Amino acid sequence: MELTEFAIRLPQRTWAPGTYTFVASNSGTTVHALELAGPGGADQKTGTLRGGESGSFTVTLQPGRYELSCPVGNHKELGMDTTIEVGSAAPGTSPAQPSGGGD
Repeated sequence: MELTEFAIRLPQRTWAPGTYTFVASNSGTTVHALELAGPGGADQKTGTLRGGESGSFTVTLQPGRYELSCPVGNHKELGMDTTIEVGSAAPGTSPAQPSGGGD
């Protein structure tokens, strides 16, 4: 996942239930972080990342909707806020499969 001013870029928006390692890379020049909030107490976040730094966390995703955002300052309000769906896929798409990496 890529963090920039002021967006979160994801490889996909639908995921299969399972365990994933989320790797967030800050390709911007401002400090950022990645925070996940969702069902089942799956809340996780990286530390603060300077430009060029990466951070990760591993989490088990259960079916439901999860929010990904940047908890630094007002970055969430500036557009660093998105959602992913676990356990369902849009017609014609396949959810990501748990393979130890959901970067």
